[in-house]
Amino acid sequence: MKRFSLRRVLSAALPIAVFMIMLVWLISGVLNAGSAVDAKELEEIKNTIENGVTICYAIEGAYPESMAYLTENYGVVVDSSKYIVHYESVAANIRPTITIIERR
Repeated sequence: MKRFSLRRVLSAALPIAVFMIMLVWLISGVLNAGSAVDAKELEEIKNTIENGVTICYAIEGAYPESMAYLTENYGVVVDSSKYIVHYESVAANIRPTITIIERR
């Protein structure tokens, strides 16, 4: 009958434990990369809309009254199946409030 020594058990379990730790680390890295990409995409959409608003004001002397106006005249397009854009314009000479929410 063979006796299991602590050294044998550790030498067999250590590679498995290291592999499991590395696997968890890899999976968490992939998941974090996905969320970083989503945050960057949201920031780029916000910048695109803000640039469209600024260009409209520079050319026309007034801020656009709606998101539809930006889309028609300045080509600012947002994927409505992925994002909700709340565009609130108070007056032609006051910069609109823009809120972008990601659909889940």
